[in-house]
Amino acid sequence: MAAGLMLSAELIERFESTDYIVDDDPPLILHIGEQNDSIRALFASFAVETGAFITAWNPGGQLADLDDNFDRQAELLTEIEALRLNYFVGEGVHPVGDWREDSYLILGISREDADRLGRQFSQAAYVWLSNSGVPELRPVED
Repeated sequence: MAAGLMLSAELIERFESTDYIVDDDPPLILHIGEQNDSIRALFASFAVETGAFITAWNPGGQLADLDDNFDRQAELLTEIEALRLNYFVGEGVHPVGDWREDSYLILGISREDADRLGRQFSQAAYVWLSNSGVPELRPVED
C-alpha cells in the first residue's frame, strides 16, 4: 500500500461511507459499490469508458497542513493536465463531517495512470469507475 499504509477495516469502512461529490450541475454523488446512472451518462457525453476520483490530500492517511494539501492538489492538477484528460473538481466528504478532501474526477484515465498518480501522491486508495457505473474502491499498491 502507499507509504506502507495498509487498508484496515476501519479505513475501508470510512472510504465506503464517504460521499464522493462531483461538481456538476446538478452535482453527482458517488458511493462505493452503488450503481450510478448519472456517471454512465457523463462518460457517454465525453465518449470515455473509465474514470478515477482521486485526491492528493493527506498523504499516507495522515492529516496534513491545509497549505500542504492545497499545494499537493495543485501538483496533481498539473499531472492531470499533462495527461491531457478532461476532469471535474470534486470532494470526498464523510457524512459525519469530520473528513473532507478536495478531489478530481479524471475522465478517460487508464487504470495504470490512476495507480501511478495514487502512488505519486502517497494515497492509500482511490475510486475507480468503469462504464458499468459502479464505483469501486481501488487500493494503491507500491
